[in-house]
Amino acid sequence: MNGTHLEGLQGNNPLGFLAAIGVQVAFEGDAEQPRLWWTDDLTPHAVVDGAFSLERIVNRASQVFPTWHGSSSANPRRSDGSTMPKGDEMKLEPKDIRAYLETSRGSTSRLASALVAEGSLDRQGVAKPTDLYFTAGQMKFLDMARKILAAVTHADLQAGLEGPWPYESTLPSLGWDVADDRIYAMRASDPSSEKKSTNPGPEALAILGMTRYPVFAGRDRTLTPGFSGTWKAGRFSWPLWSKPAAPASVTSLLAHAYYDSADTSQRWAWFPAWGVFTVLACPVLRSGQGGYGTFAPAEVVWRTEAEAG
Repeated sequence: MNGTHLEGLQGNNPLGFLAAIGVQVAFEGDAEQPRLWWTDDLTPHAVVDGAFSLERIVNRASQVFPTWHGSSSANPRRSDGSTMPKGDEMKLEPKDIRAYLETSRGSTSRLASALVAEGSLDRQGVAKPTDLYFTAGQMKFLDMARKILAAVTHADLQAGLEGPWPYESTLPSLGWDVADDRIYAMRASDPSSEKKSTNPGPEALAILGMTRYPVFAGRDRTLTPGFSGTWKAGRFSWPLWSKPAAPASVTSLLAHAYYDSADTSQRWAWFPAWGVFTVLACPVLRSGQGGYGTFAPAEVVWRTEAEAG
């Protein structure tokens, strides 16, 4: 099928997957929006409608990033304009969660609702964030996100969309790249003391893409679509589909086409009818201290019989 191939946004890497979703989000509100689908190659990559060239995607994303950078969603403030304590860390007090969600209303409001949910608190009585929150200690999620959105360049975006990723930037990483798992790097020496090299183009697009995963309060913690297990021993699963899907259809797929081994509904029987040809999953690895997270390499947890054969 003809289209613009985004070979850098590989479907077996959560960062590439979220960045591809972010391409759609970048055009949100436009009269013409890209449909998205995936190749079924050994290493699948994203494809969008041919009318959306690489240049058009880069230009559009570069226009929206400043808006997101300066938004209330990325800069938590109370209604009187004062700074929320530990707002960049998303460690919001209950009264500030509601204020944050209220003041974030607007074109970027889904970023706020993808980070915290009213009534969902940790043991210290502050907001428990999304399962996609991999930062800890001195690494403040929204501070890092703003730095990425402010500094990403056209060249960063072009390299991220075209691939292969160069890993030449020292801008922050939010931890969604499987290469952030140092075991995956298969290094002969301990790389923990080295400055991590990143790819700000996909990172910036993935910040937009994460908004397709709004969180909600569960019985004992915040729940994030696509995630199963526990905070310390979780797993993220996501679908790849072969038919062009508009943004609303993608949102529906993300909410329904996931894999949870504890689910007895056998929802996967519907996947082929939805155009899904495979579902991948990554274990979430979190440190014992502080909860710093990374994704382990992906594995196929479901595929169509045709693919399996």
